[in-house]
Amino acid sequence: MNPINGTVRVNRHWPAILMTVALLAAASCESRDDAGSLVPVWTHDTGGPVGAPPIAVGDVVVVAPDGEPIVALDMDTGAVRWTFDSPDRIWHRTLATDGDRLFFGLDGGRLAAIDVTSGAPIWEQALGIDTQHAPYVGEGILYVPTAFVGPGLEPNPDGNAKVFALDAADGEIIWEAETGNYILQTPSQSNGVVFVAGVFSDPVPIEEGGHTRILALSPDDGSMLWAYESEDGFAKGLYATDEVLSFIGYQDFANGIDTSSGELLWRRHTDNWVPDLAGSGDAVYFGSANTVVHAVSMPDGEAIWEYDIPEGTFNYVLGAPVPADGVLYFVTQQGDVMALDAENGSQLWHQPTDIAARTGPTVHGELLLVGDAEGTVHAFRLPGT
Repeated sequence: MNPINGTVRVNRHWPAILMTVALLAAASCESRDDAGSLVPVWTHDTGGPVGAPPIAVGDVVVVAPDGEPIVALDMDTGAVRWTFDSPDRIWHRTLATDGDRLFFGLDGGRLAAIDVTSGAPIWEQALGIDTQHAPYVGEGILYVPTAFVGPGLEPNPDGNAKVFALDAADGEIIWEAETGNYILQTPSQSNGVVFVAGVFSDPVPIEEGGHTRILALSPDDGSMLWAYESEDGFAKGLYATDEVLSFIGYQDFANGIDTSSGELLWRRHTDNWVPDLAGSGDAVYFGSANTVVHAVSMPDGEAIWEYDIPEGTFNYVLGAPVPADGVLYFVTQQGDVMALDAENGSQLWHQPTDIAARTGPTVHGELLLVGDAEGTVHAFRLPGT
């Protein structure tokens, strides 16, 4: 493997940079309830739109703004720790971490790893196919999805995308499994099985959705255990328990698949378009474009609760909501930051901001982090912390 052809820039004077003080007043926040307020801590302008939630790891926040270098910011101050640039395009929605290394895709069908503390290159692996969704990080193994169709790629719907299993430490390919899909979503893993979803080309037209194929693969060699096909379109995300795999595609349905057999267990209408989903325990959470937030039972697909966001038409959840310590956090299309009780859906607090985000937040300890369409990363201290 060749070393990464990239540039690391380290800010050696970050402890002395007090840029956060002047920026605290820039975040306009006024709580609308009695649970306390988000406290602005710092902001940082990355120079490019932030299209994926920031990655919080160790004492840094890592962001890959579109068209700009990867930047690591100090968790407490927002000062730049290091940046990593590359002569080749960094696919900005591919970042993932195992706590020690940061992984991401590069134009030209390569996956790279750098040190999360310093930004120093560790390894680079040629896959031969581009990856545009983040790998799934297992115990020492990366499961990497690939794509023949996506932003910045010359579309080839007849291409057969592969799933790669790589050693996280050195990037060596453990196995690769070719699929009949031309694009694959970030995999999921549960109970020793790897799940990957995508869409495939078929001459039979579908009025709404697409030819969807979900595969269950052996983590040992990538051999197929079962395949499930439907007309749901490209999966927005996957969440798996030991018994059930849930996904939502272009069609407005949440689905539950038996992880042992690949049989459809339940199918539930989402009322409207859904950008992404997240899960915790036996519940899957998502927001639909009619402003309703849903919690659905994984075993049977029944509603646990529903919450209708009261402020504004189409003020829907951006990206996936974030379940953490019994609370469901999300950012809305109009810049509201909200927290619900994850068990019963009751509102804990709601705070309007002027953030024009493209995706959901990251919650890490006492901080809520979100990037916006202008390239600014915002850090807030959560109420009560």
